[in-house]
Amino acid sequence: MRRVGGSVVWSVGPVVAGAVLAIGPLVRFGGPTAAEVAVTALAWAPAVARARAPFAAFLASAAVVVGWWVLHGLEARALLPAGVVVWWLLVWVADRCDPRRVATALGVCLVVPLALGAAALTGPGDGAAVVPLVAVTVTAAVVGRDRRTRRAYLVALQDRAERAERERDARARVAVMEERARIARELHDVVAHNLSVMTALADGAGYAQDGEQAARAVRQIATTGREALAEMHRLVGVLRTDDDGPGRAPAPGLDGLSAVVEQVRAAGLPTSLTVTGRPAPLVAGAQLAVHRLVQEALTNTLRHARGARSAAVRLDWRAGELAVEVTDEGGPAVLPERPGHGLVGMRERVAAWDGTVVAGPRPEGGWRVAAVLPLAVVGAEGAGTAAP
Repeated sequence: MRRVGGSVVWSVGPVVAGAVLAIGPLVRFGGPTAAEVAVTALAWAPAVARARAPFAAFLASAAVVVGWWVLHGLEARALLPAGVVVWWLLVWVADRCDPRRVATALGVCLVVPLALGAAALTGPGDGAAVVPLVAVTVTAAVVGRDRRTRRAYLVALQDRAERAERERDARARVAVMEERARIARELHDVVAHNLSVMTALADGAGYAQDGEQAARAVRQIATTGREALAEMHRLVGVLRTDDDGPGRAPAPGLDGLSAVVEQVRAAGLPTSLTVTGRPAPLVAGAQLAVHRLVQEALTNTLRHARGARSAAVRLDWRAGELAVEVTDEGGPAVLPERPGHGLVGMRERVAAWDGTVVAGPRPEGGWRVAAVLPLAVVGAEGAGTAAP
């Protein structure tokens, strides 16, 4: 209700004020007469519709003003002050209407000065008002087009801001989705590896004849389970909050490979870790990629390599690159009916550092996973080597 009332005041208020001000000059010349008041009111009344129908309002007001002027001999002194409304409405037409209607309105406004000029050339008419009337008409048209340009500019700025906000929100959603996908891979790597180790330990405890050996296996199961839960809580915590608190554990790196190898050994698969060459600095993300690759490769060995006798992890620091190789000795791998995301995750992680991954059976038996990371891409200032 308050908004409707404000709109009415905005539409009617300037019109009433303009009509009253137009009558004021007539008082100085001994008027106004009833006819002049009526014509003034009729000329200003259409201006109420200036926002909804500016061209129609302009034509109605111009018809009243020009009609009065024609009835009084086409003389300049017969032009009422109410004629100002025609120029005011010309501003609205130039602001809101298409160029064709603007040209029409401009032509209507120029009829009066052109007629006065023609009368001055052919007779005793007053031509002094021609130049001011033309100047005011052109000024009104220019002001209206300037208002139109400014409004279009503001609309373009608003549209650009809204579009930028939508693009920012879209980028934020994509970033969140990518981060959640990365966390899902992290969770898969951690839980799958630890559960595979726990399963192997449980199988070993079931077949163990020595009670002490079974007890050690069960204790290792409990330790591995606690580690898996801790990792899972850390990763799920990322999904629950965006605050990187100081208590969050750092991402595992190359120094954690020894612990991974020990876990696999405890599960009953003899595994060795060999490092050759001179270690170079690596950023944490590259270290994490290598750590997860080794972890996933050993997990696949525990789960799918039936009869595997041993496994070997080799890190070879070469000139300009790091070569990682995980092999096992045993029978052919038993591939699952529904392939998981292990190999895909390996390739995605290493490809993020411009590296490559090759996986497949070995000619002499067993399975081999090899990756190469260019050190020119994964090296960075301030990154530790964290060699195992």
